[in-house]
Amino acid sequence: MTDTKKTSENRMKLDTATLKAFVTWTSVTIGVLAFFFMAAAGGAIAYAKLYDGRIFPGVRVLDVRLDGLMKEEARQAVQTAIDAALTKGLRFTFRGAEVNLGVTIPATADPDASRDLIRYGIDQSIEEAYDTGRGDGWLRDIAEQLNARARPRRIAADITFDGPGIEDALKVALKEHLVSVEDASFSIVVATGSAPFIHIENERSGVTYRTEKAMETLRRQVESLTFEPIALEEETARPAFTRDDLENLTDEVMEILQRPKLVFTYDGTRYPIPTSTLAAWIVVHPADGRPSVGIDEEKFAASIRAIVPGIEQEVKNGSLVIKDGVIESFVPGTQGVAFDVSAILASVQASWPPSSTFPLVVKTISGSILGDDPERLGIKEIIGVGRSDFSGSPSNRRGNIRKGAEKVNGTIIAPGEEFSLLKTLGPIDGANGWLPELVIKGNKTTPEYGGGLCQIGTTTFRGSVNSGLRITERRNHSYRVSYYEPAGTDATIYDPAPDFKFMNDTAHHVLINAYLKGNEVVFEFWGTEDGRVVDPIKPRIYNIVSPPAMKLIETLDLEPGKKKCTESAHAGADAEFTYHITYVDGTEHEEVFSSHYRPWQAVCLVGVEKLSEPETDADATPAP
Repeated sequence: MTDTKKTSENRMKLDTATLKAFVTWTSVTIGVLAFFFMAAAGGAIAYAKLYDGRIFPGVRVLDVRLDGLMKEEARQAVQTAIDAALTKGLRFTFRGAEVNLGVTIPATADPDASRDLIRYGIDQSIEEAYDTGRGDGWLRDIAEQLNARARPRRIAADITFDGPGIEDALKVALKEHLVSVEDASFSIVVATGSAPFIHIENERSGVTYRTEKAMETLRRQVESLTFEPIALEEETARPAFTRDDLENLTDEVMEILQRPKLVFTYDGTRYPIPTSTLAAWIVVHPADGRPSVGIDEEKFAASIRAIVPGIEQEVKNGSLVIKDGVIESFVPGTQGVAFDVSAILASVQASWPPSSTFPLVVKTISGSILGDDPERLGIKEIIGVGRSDFSGSPSNRRGNIRKGAEKVNGTIIAPGEEFSLLKTLGPIDGANGWLPELVIKGNKTTPEYGGGLCQIGTTTFRGSVNSGLRITERRNHSYRVSYYEPAGTDATIYDPAPDFKFMNDTAHHVLINAYLKGNEVVFEFWGTEDGRVVDPIKPRIYNIVSPPAMKLIETLDLEPGKKKCTESAHAGADAEFTYHITYVDGTEHEEVFSSHYRPWQAVCLVGVEKLSEPETDADATPAP
């Protein structure tokens, strides 16, 4: 019994010692862990404090390091890197020739006809860079901060990449190095008193290039801000139709030419179609993967309009007659009339023969406020005005500004409706009465439409802002334009993009009364005041940067030694204004419109007898 008691006592002593040791070591461990935890927490707090208001190390936008920078400093650093990279332009090589396309295709007389091929939007990227390591819980924040230091976090930018515009510019710049493909075609001779003679023009293969890989490479360069020459793959272009194809269709063409003569009727008058006109309509097009004879709709429409002129009438929107700021009278819109070409041609193709006489079908198009009265729509007072000055504009630009104002005038926007300026203006081409300006693609000048349109875009932007309406799409110009000062209050548009849009977020209809007053464009926004107040727009202009040195472009289009300057120099700058609206119920809306304008070099074309060999990267002068 004594031995058992002693054994039990020894075990109790051992257990007590073990327990004490366990408690001691546990306390020590917890203390050590607590110490390191507190030290880590203190370090994290100190680290966060060190970078208070600044971007944590290891965060990059477009691979530009932003360690320790404040938001505005980071934005400037990235924008400066973008501007420097873009001065190199987009470079391509083909058959030993090098083409350098500027990222903005410049116009020779009117900046509105310019077109951006590449644009960067970095505001959201800078916000994301700043938010890295902030706001997800302190443990996750610490992990993000440490991870960024160990492995840089690369944030992409919002990039606008105009692939069709780049390919179109390449096509113009490389025109002399290409051989156009030509399909076999019919050449029909119609002589009085004899049967039509059908001749076949032979096909010809062409020389062109493939752009798929080049565009993929360019996208990578755009994302990394590294622009190097890109080789275009040469390709033989095969004709779609050959002589053999057309020989099999000759009988079908002759059958069409010998059908009963086509006659169109309109308002009791008959309009017979000469066989020579019919012959000009005949084309070969693919149908179910095989060549087929058909009628060209564009040629058909042009002939109908020439044979029966004066039928088509352009639609006109309704408008208000305003005197001394008061509605004097309301002028309703007028209906437009247009041939329904598709319907006419469809009836011909379906029923000729046996029929040979067809009515010319027309359709009416109503103006935007045809027959409506301003009182019922709530159009009774001016809620905002937009103005811009176009002094010094050349004649074609003035013509387009006048036409643009006429298109916008009388436009009515219903409550909750989004206004699209491009939709309102319609197709921008010569067929619709717009006048061209010359733009530069590579070392070539070519006509394009669009001059003066940004005067309309800028005036609309200013009017909608001064009216307190919600802006849903707006983009500034690439560089400062004298027509649109002060900087930061402009809006550029180009068909098909970018557009300018706003939403009518009032409870009543809004009507735009647009007119020219001397050298000023005036857009009055009419509706019903609802008590909203817009703070005066006062843009802040800063970060002014001198323009790069003049750029000389060799061209064969001018006499040797002759110089023609197409672009003047513009200093770069940033601008911003706060769009602040106070509504009648006391709620507020605040939005900052930021604009970056790249420094823009003067550009001059210089006539040469022979284009110089392209310089290599090793010989090239570094971009500013």
